[in-house]
Amino acid sequence: MKRSESISQFRSPISIDTDKISLELEQFQNSCLRPILKFQNDILVSYFKSNINLISIPESTSELENLVKNRLQKDLITRNTLLGMTIGLLHDEELTFYMSHKNELNKRLVVMLTQRITDNLIHK
Repeated sequence: MKRSESISQFRSPISIDTDKISLELEQFQNSCLRPILKFQNDILVSYFKSNINLISIPESTSELENLVKNRLQKDLITRNTLLGMTIGLLHDEELTFYMSHKNELNKRLVVMLTQRITDNLIHK
């Protein structure tokens, strides 16, 4: 089995509105990046938690979201590691697309990571 087939098999399906016409970047985000983030959820959250070293997690969702957002903007090692954990699960064709839209997709990934980590930390 090829690597691309193996990678595609373990991704969790995400329900998306296929009738809605969306941009190519949106389609890539929904069909590729979201399933990877869902699959990697526990390890992404665990890695982030191990790098923030907080005694307590803020109670307020907005405070926690600001903390996560600021951390991903200022701590480039944490940010790039989380991005790498996601990008490493792309197959060849997806990586080619990602590389040609890297800046925009990284912005989208940081927003999705911020939301995913915030949601997981606030509900734990």
